[in-house]
Amino acid sequence: MIYLKIAWLTSLFASLASVYFIEILGNPSAALCWFERMLMFGLLLVLTVGIIEKDKKVYKYTIPFLLFGIPSALYQQLIHWNVIQVPIQPCGAGTLCTTKFFELFGFITQATLCLTAFLVIAFCMWKFHSMKKK
Repeated sequence: MIYLKIAWLTSLFASLASVYFIEILGNPSAALCWFERMLMFGLLLVLTVGIIEKDKKVYKYTIPFLLFGIPSALYQQLIHWNVIQVPIQPCGAGTLCTTKFFELFGFITQATLCLTAFLVIAFCMWKFHSMKKK
């Protein structure tokens, strides 16, 4: 049950952080970021219900969120690390995925935090499922 709670806390922190970046700091968001936020908010909801209902199969319900969230966040991270080059779109509406609103220690960006949250939740769900088998 501890892994389920860690996954829940991670999704809660990630959801609150995204609301903070948008609503408090006023950072605009690219379409990919919104997609990742929707997935994280969905994970928070699913994990909350899983904890309340003491559902031993909650890990199954997180799989679709993680299957879309991890590659999406990884793609954005690779863009931030300049591994993947995307064309600059001048005069386009909205924010590009290449925009870094902050950078800690020269490599931690909002994409790093998002990817880390999805990976922590995936690890916790794997451990939760593994412990359930014993």
